[in-house]
Amino acid sequence: MKKVVLTLITVAMAAGSSFAQVDKALVEAQKKSILETVKKTDESVKKAPTKPRLWLERAVAYFDLASFPDSTLANTDLDASFKALDYLAEAVKLDTKEGKKGSIAKDAEKLLDGREKAYGALMNMGVIKYQGKDYTSSFRYMSKASEIASKDTVSAMYTGVVAQLCQKDAEARTAYEKYMNIGGKDVAIIYGLSQIYKVAKEEDKALALIDKGIEIYPTSKDLKNEKFNMLIAFNRIDQAISQLKETVSKDPKDVMNLFNLGLLYENKTNTLKEEANKIADASNKVADARRKIASHKDKAEVYIDELKRTKAKLKTVKPNQKPVIQSQINKLEASIAKDNEELKALEGEKLEAEKAVGDEAANKAKIAELNGKIDALKQETPSFYERALAIDPAYYDALYQMGAFYFNEGAEIKRVVNAMDMETYKKEGKSVEEKLAAKYQQAVPYFERALKVKKDEDLKEILKQVYRELKIDKQVD
Repeated sequence: MKKVVLTLITVAMAAGSSFAQVDKALVEAQKKSILETVKKTDESVKKAPTKPRLWLERAVAYFDLASFPDSTLANTDLDASFKALDYLAEAVKLDTKEGKKGSIAKDAEKLLDGREKAYGALMNMGVIKYQGKDYTSSFRYMSKASEIASKDTVSAMYTGVVAQLCQKDAEARTAYEKYMNIGGKDVAIIYGLSQIYKVAKEEDKALALIDKGIEIYPTSKDLKNEKFNMLIAFNRIDQAISQLKETVSKDPKDVMNLFNLGLLYENKTNTLKEEANKIADASNKVADARRKIASHKDKAEVYIDELKRTKAKLKTVKPNQKPVIQSQINKLEASIAKDNEELKALEGEKLEAEKAVGDEAANKAKIAELNGKIDALKQETPSFYERALAIDPAYYDALYQMGAFYFNEGAEIKRVVNAMDMETYKKEGKSVEEKLAAKYQQAVPYFERALKVKKDEDLKEILKQVYRELKIDKQVD
């Protein structure tokens, strides 16, 4: 789980307490007074354990101990705040008769409201432990504070932070979700929780949270970029294109957005190509299986014809030659039997291939549909790079990508040429070679301009390759 990095606010802000730079002697006097009060209330309860007011006073004393900003005092009893909660519960129990709470019980419960005594003590200890990098203990206090102050966003937020720091990922998620549900708006938490959803592959939740963040911070480019990145990561290319088109319509001079639109179109094109290739590959497996079966049957016919001739010969040869002829017959029959087994296997492969490919006519129609979409995307893609270059003629990424676009189209044509047999090449090779050269020619000016902007060694090698393909005698500086 990706951590949300935050710095805890000071004790004064987090715990709602104040600890000014006062005279050291006064601080020591305060510490002594708190310890004496704790000791006094402990003794009072022992003497009269059924009096609710004594339990309430004891709880207040322990809360004061846990709330003191100086850790040298607060750390003397790490369970002070939790003990105080137990003492409050005892006070309430003793002052409740037949379901009716007395004034002491009501006073005790007030200490649990919002950011009252209980909250302040727990948060103070949580901050102290956080500052000491004891994140497990910090979580113990923070989470209890958040439980008590159920509508408090501060404790919910920092419970999530320290939970992550001590690798309590499930608890961190719960705390962040609570934070958002009770009105939290911190952009770091919105981002962090969205990453938790993203890692958990809960795509809809991640995107919904980012959308909520954008609703709160409509001018945040970071959140919009994160949504765009998520759509790419989730392979929701159509949504990403729609979002970016909307962004471009509002800011048509942003060259990066135009460039990214071009990349998305190329990404979409490649996705459609992969889909078309999968269908074509499945169809090719069927065709290949059928060719193997036909070839196998042709070979089997040769053996069968040879077996017929050999059996006929057996009837006419002299007795002493019959063992040799019979041996030949046995070998031929064994070969035919083996061929029949291989043929069965090939027939099985063909059936499997046919099941996988499905309806051949429908597949041809689908490939035609996909190719139509690919062609449409290819026609529109360069326009986004050109629009970016019209705004910034020296935009290296757009120059490079324009060159790469035409270079890659050329590479596809080259693969077709390389796959041709000699007869096909004689008939079609020249016209295909001309198309190949035309694509490389289109790539050259963009690569050359890009190289002037940035001396990239990889680009130099690509340009050298293009020059060789076009038989251009030119140095690449």
